[in-house]
Amino acid sequence: MAFYMTLTEKAALMTVETIEALRSKPVESTLVERWRLIDEAMELYAGLPQPLRLGYGLTYILSKASLPVKGYDILLGRFDDHVPTPEEEAFVRRFHEQNRQQLCVEGGHITLDWAKIFAVGLDGYLTQANNCRARCLAEYAGSATLQFYQGYILIIEAIITYIKRYAAAARDAGLIDTADAALSIAGPAPATFYGAMMLVMLLNTIYYVYAGAMNPTLTLGRLDDLLLDLYEADIAAGRLDREGAAAIIDDFNGKCNLILGRGEHQMSGGGANDTGWWRNNSYDDSSYVVLGGYSARHPDRLNPLTELFAERINPRYESPVYVFRRTPGSMSTDKSVSGRNERAWQLICERARDNAAILIYNDDTVIPALEHAGIERADALEYTMHACNWPDIPAKYCVIGTAGGSVAGFVANALYDLSDRANPKPRGYGSLDEIYNAAGELLRKNVRSVFNSCRKFLSSPPTPPDHISITELFTEGVLEHGQVMARAVKYPLVYTLVRHIGTAADIMAAIERIVYTDNLCTLDELLAAALADWADSPELFAAALKTPKYGADNDDADRAATRLMKLFCDIAEEEARGMEPHIVQLPVTITDMGHIAEGAELPATPDGRRNGAPLSENLSPTAGFSKSVTALLCSVAKLPFNRICSGALNLRLSRGSVAGDAGAERLRVLCDTFFELGGMQLQFSVTDTAELRDAQLRPENYRDLMVRITGYSAMFVDMTIAAQNEIIRRDELS
Repeated sequence: MAFYMTLTEKAALMTVETIEALRSKPVESTLVERWRLIDEAMELYAGLPQPLRLGYGLTYILSKASLPVKGYDILLGRFDDHVPTPEEEAFVRRFHEQNRQQLCVEGGHITLDWAKIFAVGLDGYLTQANNCRARCLAEYAGSATLQFYQGYILIIEAIITYIKRYAAAARDAGLIDTADAALSIAGPAPATFYGAMMLVMLLNTIYYVYAGAMNPTLTLGRLDDLLLDLYEADIAAGRLDREGAAAIIDDFNGKCNLILGRGEHQMSGGGANDTGWWRNNSYDDSSYVVLGGYSARHPDRLNPLTELFAERINPRYESPVYVFRRTPGSMSTDKSVSGRNERAWQLICERARDNAAILIYNDDTVIPALEHAGIERADALEYTMHACNWPDIPAKYCVIGTAGGSVAGFVANALYDLSDRANPKPRGYGSLDEIYNAAGELLRKNVRSVFNSCRKFLSSPPTPPDHISITELFTEGVLEHGQVMARAVKYPLVYTLVRHIGTAADIMAAIERIVYTDNLCTLDELLAAALADWADSPELFAAALKTPKYGADNDDADRAATRLMKLFCDIAEEEARGMEPHIVQLPVTITDMGHIAEGAELPATPDGRRNGAPLSENLSPTAGFSKSVTALLCSVAKLPFNRICSGALNLRLSRGSVAGDAGAERLRVLCDTFFELGGMQLQFSVTDTAELRDAQLRPENYRDLMVRITGYSAMFVDMTIAAQNEIIRRDELS
């Protein structure tokens, strides 16, 4: 039967399987084979140095891994994932109790060197590693360096052998075209679009299932830009048509979901519908694919592959998360030099309206921000994003430190002495400027410590490499220099966190209004009232709630947000560049779901926030104060995004506001206007509060209801009640 099915028919069956897995996969489904193979490899190779332990370990694992095939597979990349028997369950629990998984080191949250992977293939990496090892032997290099290269040779050979084994399994199953596509990239560089997509899928599978530690989410590159030449060559030669390419993408999109367990990790871990990390190391880790944006490979031209990928995004899938890099529409009447594929942009807005897992970034803010931070333009043009909204300079960077933190936290620590959490005390200030300066100096102390530690590392003499990983193998400079990634890359980076700007702005705006404009009380009185959680000051509490709030297009609150953001960016930049060697630091505003835990650690604040209440999340305002989506976006767009390199803005829109073709057009205009005002990022959940409440009561009616968490999506009905309530707490905008 499989032999006579068209690619489109096969892709349709893959879609049915994927949706059923997302809806109904048993929560207890476990990667039993993964854990058993790791256990056996550790028994064999635990005593070896890490490069050889990983090299021989992956060789063993990939030579023993099962190779499932279904008759409608277009791409390969399946694996064992089943509900364990009682004996298997006992083994997996014992395995984790004994902490036997040290073999697997891939933490993900990065983009590999996909451009080079597609250009030279696995054979190119193998040749390079062999040449480097031969050079080391000729130069009598130390054993550590030789083990470093030998480990990489083993890894590459293991990957090639696994692909050849899988090709043979596909051929035995009668999938001749599938087998040929796999065999064509078992060493050589991809020569077709089909082959390139096969290589991406198989590397993704190896990375997540067999080599990944916990939470190994991976970005698979700018596939529309990187694979355009192969796609167009296939079309021109008659090897492929648009319908066949669409089916390949459909199969790819579907298989990216098969690895997922049930549940959501940031708020829902441990719930009844929760697979968890110990059953599935990838759990709810989506893959990421980047589309659109300015291109040095294909400047000033339409990219039909961008449109095709956008068209095939399935709103019912959790993975891949598609990151769309938005560029302005062209003013030219010559469509051959259009700056943007308008049809692709329209499709992205429609899919976002339908709750697809989509993040939208503005190239005209992100690229200048990266350049301002010290990234060369040619590299900034290639930027990608990984989970959950963190910027990559693909294959040319390594994060060596994280500085900064919660802006609201720095402001609160400036206002209060929190050294004794049980008995916080207000601090005294004579002016608003003094408070800003005090919060800034707390940040300065933080970043100076981190940057000095990074400088010490960068200035220290290199040591022989003592560990390897697949991530480092596919990173520029590692093989060339014979050094671990942190010492080999062009850009050792520090992420500077600038979090919870909404609450921080509200605090400063409240102090300005209550103390310095309306003279309702002194600063000491306001802080004392807040520290008492407003118990004895109902009038001040009411006044605090009425003060200007960020997100309502109020100039007073937005001015405070802008001032804080500029202040913190200025200080981080001064400290990064004030001493040699300079530190390349990228300011990011991502909170993930940390606004809940970080808010729980802080007392009540002058904006009317109660003791322990959540802070504002990501770039959003404090929940409950947004007047409309346009007012919110006008506020956010005032921030200095020419200095900020990534961050999330969650918008929960009512279904009626974006329903139908007219609604999709409203959403497109909304996005265009926000980005033309200078906004950086948007991501949407289109759900009504009443609908979410009903889904809590009747989950069986809402199996496909997807909601945005932070940089990824989740099935609402699989989340815990507390997590669902956090989503409901977000303002429903129209």
